[in-house]
Amino acid sequence: MASDEKRNTTEYLLLILFGGCVMLTFLLYLILPQNDFSQKENRYLQTRPAITLSGLKDGSFMDKFDTYTTEQLPFRECLVDVKAMLNALTLNRENNDIVLGADGYLFEKCYGKSTQLSKNETAILTFIENAGRPVTVAIAPTASEILKDKVPAGCPQADQSAELKDLYDRIDALPNGNSVDLAAVLAAENAGSGVQLYYRTDHHWTTDAAYLAYGEIVGAENAVDQASLTRHSVDDFYGTMAAKYKGTDLSSDTLVWYDVPIETFRRSDGDFDTLYDLDKLEIYDKYAMFLRGNDEICTIGAENAKTGRHLIVCKDSYANCLIPFLTYNYDRITVVDLRYYAESLAGLLAEDPDADILLLYNFSFLNEDNHFYRLTS
Repeated sequence: MASDEKRNTTEYLLLILFGGCVMLTFLLYLILPQNDFSQKENRYLQTRPAITLSGLKDGSFMDKFDTYTTEQLPFRECLVDVKAMLNALTLNRENNDIVLGADGYLFEKCYGKSTQLSKNETAILTFIENAGRPVTVAIAPTASEILKDKVPAGCPQADQSAELKDLYDRIDALPNGNSVDLAAVLAAENAGSGVQLYYRTDHHWTTDAAYLAYGEIVGAENAVDQASLTRHSVDDFYGTMAAKYKGTDLSSDTLVWYDVPIETFRRSDGDFDTLYDLDKLEIYDKYAMFLRGNDEICTIGAENAKTGRHLIVCKDSYANCLIPFLTYNYDRITVVDLRYYAESLAGLLAEDPDADILLLYNFSFLNEDNHFYRLTS
């Protein structure tokens, strides 16, 4: 009897303790302020969703509420730190599909060619066929393609060279198609100069790699001399992959940019006299300083070229640190991000029928993004 009473008492105490933890957690959800952005993860978080009849009917409310309870968990930032410490103590070199390679480089797992890739390639080819003028396509290989010696053994990666060769062959077979093989110049530079071409902790290429790509796009004889530009840099840069990996055993990167005088820079959020938002150097996502972050459409009026030439470039964020160099070759540059630009691209092209056209993306974006259909809409 005594043992039964003791067991019952223990069960009641555990039930009370469990109930108390549930109530405390519920109260903390109500009392603690919500965070709409995580600096450690460099992404926006789900805040408390509003209850709507349509949301209850289609199930979207519960989906958002489930995400909210996960992403607004009390003391979540501390738990993220604890997980990072445990990963370091157990010598775990992988987290959230991000793997730590040689010399502190982070790589994202890529399980090969996606089903989206062929759709995106078809959209590009159709766009070139209907453009009525030459279209230049430049796809930047990611770090895992150029820095193969630093990728951990067994880490899944797509065969970017094979995929891009096939795409470029089809582009060059079209009357208005013109491909630019960026992999060759980056691989040659990586083999010889020792210039850092990719950030260790971020998925982007460095500004020095972007300059090499710029020279391939406009031709070396037409490229502004990099040594003639004033160079700036800031240390303590941790990028998007560091935010996913959350490791404590990472070395920071150095972010580099160059002075580029312009006349106007018009974005959807206003007009500016510089392509760089230096205030963003004070936050986690320092790379967002280039072009002041992604925008649906923006227009640059340059004072460097005086060529009378215009450019329309459709791009992802890889292009953001390259586009400033193009102001030395074009008087006006219209920059379009199809993830946010929902208007007719054909209408935009019709407004500037003499403009050159450049499609500039990185391979991972080409492999995964689902907005390339807007090239032909």
